[in-house]
Amino acid sequence: MRRFVIAAVLVAGLFPVGPAWTAPDSPIISEIAAARHGLTRPWFAQIQLDRSQGRVRFIVLHEDVLYVQTDRATVHAIDAETGETLWARQVGRPNHPSMTPGLNRDLLAVVNGSRLYVCNRFNGDLLFKVEVGGAPGAGPALSKRRAYVPMVNGMVMAYRLEPLVDPLFELGKKTNPTAEETEAHEEMRRENIRVNQQYVPPLSCQSLGKALVQPLVTFENEGDEFVAWPTDRGFLNIGRIDLRREDGFAVKYRLETDAAITARPTYLPPNPAIAGDSGLIFGASRDGFVYAVREKNGETLWRFSTGEPIIQPAVVVGSRVYVATQLGGMYCLDAKTSDEIWWTRGVTQFIAASKQRIYAADKLGRIRVLSAQTGMRLDTIDASLLPMRMINAQTDRIYLATTTGLIQCLHEVELTEPIRHLDTRAEAAPGAGDQPGDPPPGGQPVKQPGAGEKDPLAPADGDNPFGDDAGGGDAGGDAGGGADDADPFGGGGGDAGGGADDADPFGGGDAGGGGGAGADADNPFGNPF
Repeated sequence: MRRFVIAAVLVAGLFPVGPAWTAPDSPIISEIAAARHGLTRPWFAQIQLDRSQGRVRFIVLHEDVLYVQTDRATVHAIDAETGETLWARQVGRPNHPSMTPGLNRDLLAVVNGSRLYVCNRFNGDLLFKVEVGGAPGAGPALSKRRAYVPMVNGMVMAYRLEPLVDPLFELGKKTNPTAEETEAHEEMRRENIRVNQQYVPPLSCQSLGKALVQPLVTFENEGDEFVAWPTDRGFLNIGRIDLRREDGFAVKYRLETDAAITARPTYLPPNPAIAGDSGLIFGASRDGFVYAVREKNGETLWRFSTGEPIIQPAVVVGSRVYVATQLGGMYCLDAKTSDEIWWTRGVTQFIAASKQRIYAADKLGRIRVLSAQTGMRLDTIDASLLPMRMINAQTDRIYLATTTGLIQCLHEVELTEPIRHLDTRAEAAPGAGDQPGDPPPGGQPVKQPGAGEKDPLAPADGDNPFGDDAGGGDAGGDAGGGADDADPFGGGGGDAGGGADDADPFGGGDAGGGGGAGADADNPFGNPF
């Protein structure tokens, strides 16, 4: 009898039961495990991926949709609240590297190899493609009218994207539509988005150094478009296009730091309580400083020293700025004054924020739950089997993933609807008109060369990665990795396509240490393997 009892106990231990059980080495966080930390897991999903060949490279959140891109040039659109796959398409060639997607209200843009692809972001239909004619340094940024592509030689190309409107479709609008009719009309509009196929030569703007980080479109209205991008020479450039002329794209202001900038800039739209009628652009540099630059005139509002290199973007949530250092430690700063609100040790990445909690990653792959008021550690969650943790400055949702395509969402139990933080993109405010384009009372305006003058930012022949000996040098090492002779953009490696830093499981770089792929720059989904 005693032997029978012992045998029964052993068998029960070998075959645990219950809906919460998962294998010890499973990356899925069970509902019971999540509940121990005050969280719920509303969904998890596995994207279509050949695990023997492909890996997830980037995950981008835009208007409640997760766009998951693999290194085999496929893009999956997933509902961020339900986990439902909305569509999946191949965008570009699978043997060419793809960089971080750029998105706007209607479009998704991807740089694959040396081509720019523009798709309908609601269904994945290809609308436009163009050869960019060089070595792209990072993924594109989208405004309402243009796609901005940074190049390894420091040039930023602005490609015109002109939407086409069907007159018959517009005539079908009703004067006083019902809510159902408005929804049906919008759904039809989304399915039939088109872009003018006529090629318009792109505008270009030269900057000093290599442009290896995805640009950020900040302000745009009927008169101006402003875009910010850093370079490996430590410059944060703020460029402007005068939409009334449409013939010039120039650096209007430039901030110089003492080290390379590998983190994408972040933006806080105009807030009277913080910077008056000017938006703020935040740049984080490897020199250990965070800079707040007034968009209106290029003036440095403040700078804050962390004493350690910064390879990830400063994250703005409300009136606070969160800055994680490469060696481990996160600061919470006042966006207006740069006053230190709190500091916590060991943190290498911001993940998400709710009203009372901050979620961040440490060097051991754990998620630390911090008090939003004091920075004190409240809890620790083991997520070592989920190396991809998206930086989410838009909502409170926590998105975790494996490189083989398992994605899951966590949020606090009581938050059935997401908390939506201030949008990172500014719409033109009534009366804002031409404010960002006003003559600067201070700051660092950039004088543009006149006719016949040599552009002081133009690289010397020896620095031109597109010269006769460009084969595998900077264009390969920094823009997309160790390519073979037949495909200078292939491979992966170098600063633009490369692997992750030990202190940063996502690689860094705007989309990849500069290339949209993830070395140790600001992209939260650089190559972690």
